[in-house]
Amino acid sequence: MRKTFYESCREGMPMEITIAAEKLIATETDGTLIGQIDYPFVDAAAKRVVLERVFVNPAYRGQGIAGKLMAAFVDYADQAGLTVKLMCPYAKMSFQKHPEYRRLLAPEEQN
Repeated sequence: MRKTFYESCREGMPMEITIAAEKLIATETDGTLIGQIDYPFVDAAAKRVVLERVFVNPAYRGQGIAGKLMAAFVDYADQAGLTVKLMCPYAKMSFQKHPEYRRLLAPEEQN
């Protein structure tokens, strides 16, 4: 599946978010990488993924990009019916900060 949509990166600058096989990739419209979330399937039949990494290009850090990527991932995971296991420290912090995200967690992650 490949899905692309646009989000504001910073001060009106558009950011293209593409959901591809086991990755969510954010780029500027010229193709410059802004950030990426990696979420490989650990059980495709059960629609279970592990959120391994949230990466933001150093040139874009400190602008709330990681939070926007997480929100986009959560929206996608919710729509796709995915169950999420957290590995990335940033993702763990984000799920703690946003209790509404916890509905996506695998049962053993909900403690």
